Amino acid sequence: MVNHLIANQNVLFVKLHQFHWYLKGPEFFPLHEKFNELYDEANEYYDAFGERLIAIGEKPYSTLGEYLEHAFISETPYIEPLSSQDMLGILVDDYRVIRDVTVKAIHLAAKEKDDVTVDMLTGYKASLDKNIWMLQAYLGNDALEGEDEE
Repeated sequence: MVNHLIANQNVLFVKLHQFHWYLKGPEFFPLHEKFNELYDEANEYYDAFGERLIAIGEKPYSTLGEYLEHAFISETPYIEPLSSQDMLGILVDDYRVIRDVTVKAIHLAAKEKDDVTVDMLTGYKASLDKNIWMLQAYLGNDALEGEDEE
């Protein structure tokens, strides 16, 4: 599952760059900086997850083809302009998907008694929860608004 997170981090990293570049309008300055912060964070986790897999004798995905094949989020081709609200909504959805994958990865790592990976992923989940909350707040929503009912 950590390999799936690596794939998702790469797709997210590219998407955040795309939004960072193509953003227009009155929210440009604060969101341009926020997208920069988020893609830096995505890159940090991407590297940390890959290094963790190497440390435990696994092989992290390392090609674009592998990332696209194994990610649970998808690219957002920039065919027509997106509003900042659309960009933020897409990111909330992506962060929620990644959060759900992270929860599964935590359970698998716990089952394997890999406490270091559990700790790493638990910290990552906290970051995802915070990003969801902050993006939702920017959109004028409660943190859990729009969550799927199960």
